[in-house]
Amino acid sequence: MKINQQKQKKKKSQALQDKPTGISYLPRKGKKTIFFHILVFELALICILTVAAGPEITADIIEDSTLSTSKSEDEKNSEEIPVEDNVSSENNTEQLPNGQEDSSSVEQEEIPIATEIEDEHKNEMRAVWISYIEFSNRLEELGKKSFSKQDFQDFIDEAFDNCVTWNMNTVVVHVRPYADAMYPSEYFPWSAYISGTQGKDPGFDPLEYMVEAAHNRDLKFEAWLNPYRIAVNTTKASALSKDNQARKWLNSSSRNVLAFNGNLYYNPAKKEVRELIVNGVREIVENYDVDGIHFDDYFYPSLGNKAKPSAKISKANDKNYFDYKEYVSYTKNNDDPLSLVKWRRNNVNQLVKNVYSAIKDINSEVVFGISPAGNISNLLSKDSYFVDIETWLSSSGYIDYICPQIYWTFDNDEYSFDIVTEEWLSYYENEDIKFYIGIPVYKACAGKNSVWDWKQWNGKTTILKKQIKYCREMDEIDGFYFFSYQDFIRKAKKKEIKNLLSILN
Repeated sequence: MKINQQKQKKKKSQALQDKPTGISYLPRKGKKTIFFHILVFELALICILTVAAGPEITADIIEDSTLSTSKSEDEKNSEEIPVEDNVSSENNTEQLPNGQEDSSSVEQEEIPIATEIEDEHKNEMRAVWISYIEFSNRLEELGKKSFSKQDFQDFIDEAFDNCVTWNMNTVVVHVRPYADAMYPSEYFPWSAYISGTQGKDPGFDPLEYMVEAAHNRDLKFEAWLNPYRIAVNTTKASALSKDNQARKWLNSSSRNVLAFNGNLYYNPAKKEVRELIVNGVREIVENYDVDGIHFDDYFYPSLGNKAKPSAKISKANDKNYFDYKEYVSYTKNNDDPLSLVKWRRNNVNQLVKNVYSAIKDINSEVVFGISPAGNISNLLSKDSYFVDIETWLSSSGYIDYICPQIYWTFDNDEYSFDIVTEEWLSYYENEDIKFYIGIPVYKACAGKNSVWDWKQWNGKTTILKKQIKYCREMDEIDGFYFFSYQDFIRKAKKKEIKNLLSILN
């Protein structure tokens, strides 16, 4: 079934590519731009200006009009110019690599400006992810451990102004990266990425200012949360603030917090965990005028061969088995239990559905969306993520939008951008759900050792632009999320960003 759907999508994509270049086919909304209409408009404009300004201006206008249609945008930007090596993020949405660029590489001398938005793209989603890493980088630039109110507001004003300049319409900002909060919360401690120390009050409300600053610029604001992640590279309770619920649970026998591979996670199997996460979402929607709640790709960790106990070990509560002890208890109390894999997916589904319901009970206009990793085989595997994209994309009551992170080039041998996109669309059955694509700005012009597939990105400056053009031919795709803000202003990516912004109109 999925294979046939994928073939149909491929044929449709090819058919679109074979259509005359004078017509831009845009789906679902029924928007078609015909070259003849453009010509008529230009001739009408010439007549009006001729009457107003006399014949002297006519020749100049005609000459400019001819030049503007003599070269396609592809021809103008087809030259691929090698750029210097660049260090960027790893292949996920916010991990920093070793050898991170110094702050000078993020300096912005000239911010590229996108042209005026064409009518056919006015309703297209164009969102920028702004992660906690951007906050950390700004503090490093300032030479400070914590933000003052003015420092923070200056940073947000600068970032949001840039997003407006780039013709973006939405900002997606981390407000809970590690079981913490960038706002005063009843359920989570203050984030160290604001005050320098987890649990320390910075003396102002960052989220309140960000929402106001976004709306003042006609930008929508989505609050970005990582639901289960608590801490990385440590399993010590002492690494968490004393008012952190995760620390309290870790010091108890509740098993609401689990240690796995050197990291700490909330246990997806526990009802108390789901209630905590839902209450945290409810708190944001009740107290702030946010336009959306956003989860990314962090759900279950990759459990690998530790997904269940081996025959050699009898202790089902061994920490290496993550939530297996809860599964054993579940099977004992159910006559017809789900398999381990389905049970874990159901744990995530319960959280997603409860979050969706809580949001809609408060404000039906606030959207809830998820941005999963792009590799579907990983998502549907038996040992990691345990996200049920098939249910989410075919049912109501789970999400308002999906935004897979399709972070590869068209010529990737394993995960080519077009094939992966079409595979995702083959699962898309509920048209009430918006379908967006996560675009890897961080990989643009990638240099050696910066991303694992750097050779496919290095020296090329039109990949992102081509991804946008390709997606705009697909009926189902409603827009884009760009990861991430800091990569729009890196000097090493300047040529690629210029080409990308040239099409965001």
